[in-house]
Order: sequence, then structure tokens, then C-alpha cells
Amino acid sequence: MSQFQQFKYVDSISNKQKILRQIWSLVYLVAFRPTPRGLMHGWRRFLLRAFGAKIGAGSKISPSCFVWAPWNLEMGELSVLGDHVDCYTMNKIRIGSKVAVSQRSFLCTGTHDVTSLRRPLQTYPITISDHVWIAAEAMVMPGCSIGTGAVIGARSVVRSDMPAWKICVGDPCRPVRDRLLDDTSSQLVQLPNSDGVR
Repeated sequence: MSQFQQFKYVDSISNKQKILRQIWSLVYLVAFRPTPRGLMHGWRRFLLRAFGAKIGAGSKISPSCFVWAPWNLEMGELSVLGDHVDCYTMNKIRIGSKVAVSQRSFLCTGTHDVTSLRRPLQTYPITISDHVWIAAEAMVMPGCSIGTGAVIGARSVVRSDMPAWKICVGDPCRPVRDRLLDDTSSQLVQLPNSDGVR
């Protein structure tokens, strides 16, 4: 055994999942990706649901959005995954209702243990609550949760949980100010009270 064989990467993805992913990749290339951008939202929801995704009514997924494993995706109602969004669903990605994930954002649930030269796979779920907006080219790292009503600024990198009803920006992403709604909108949702307790 060479000195490098002892550090060979150990593949922990099951054969069943590999086969399902190959089938899904073919369906994605043939029946999902070529569909027109502004049309056939119901068809794309149907295909994702056929592979185990839970998609709420009225949600829209761009044809250029890629979902690594649909069976690990959950979306509420009226949510949007924009152009070229990458949902790296090695673990669960749970998206609430009325959520917008803007173009070229990356929701990543998989990483590797860098304390070992074998780099074993590690996966952690991502949770995005209702009324969140993730702006263009943002990245959400494994294991992060984003609170209700939060806004994640463009090209921000979310490395830890983000609080509800805050505008959050940067790398690492951090809350910078409250997200204030006008009177009409605020009557439709439960906002935190003045001391920040929900």
C-alpha cells in the first residue's frame, strides 16, 4: 500500500442514492432544464415531486435551478428559486412560504472534515423560514438557519444562524439593522416586539 492509499477518500453515498441521482440527472437534462423560463412551473413542480420533493402551491423553480437530490427539498407556498440557484441537497433544505432565493445563490448542505486527510463527507440541514429574501449570489453554509423575514444581502456568506426580521450582509454575514415593514404589510405577519422577543 502506497503512503497515499491510507488517505483514500471513503465514499459514504449509498448506491441507491447514486442510482436515483443518475436517473434524476437524466430527467433534469431532458425534461426539466429545456423548459421555458416563464412557463411550465407546474410541470417542474411535478417533476421534483415525482422524485420526492415537497413543493407548496404556487412556488416557482427556474429551469436553470439545479437540485442535487429532490427528495431532500421542502418548499412552502409561493416561494421562488431563481435562475441558476444551486440547491446542494446532500441533506435537507427546508424553505418556508413566500421566500425568494435570487439568481446564482448557493444553498450548500455538504462539506468535508478537514481534520482528516480522508476528508470524510459531513452534511447538515439548512432551514429558511417564511418571508425570507436571499439576494443574488449569496451562499448559505451547511447547518445554518435563517429566521422569519430576514434579508440576506447580495454575495453574503451565511456561516451561522441569522435572526428574524433583520437585514444581514457581508462575509461572514451579520445583522446590520431591523427590517421594518409598512403598516399594511406588518398586519399580515407576526413581528417581533420591541425588545426583540418573538
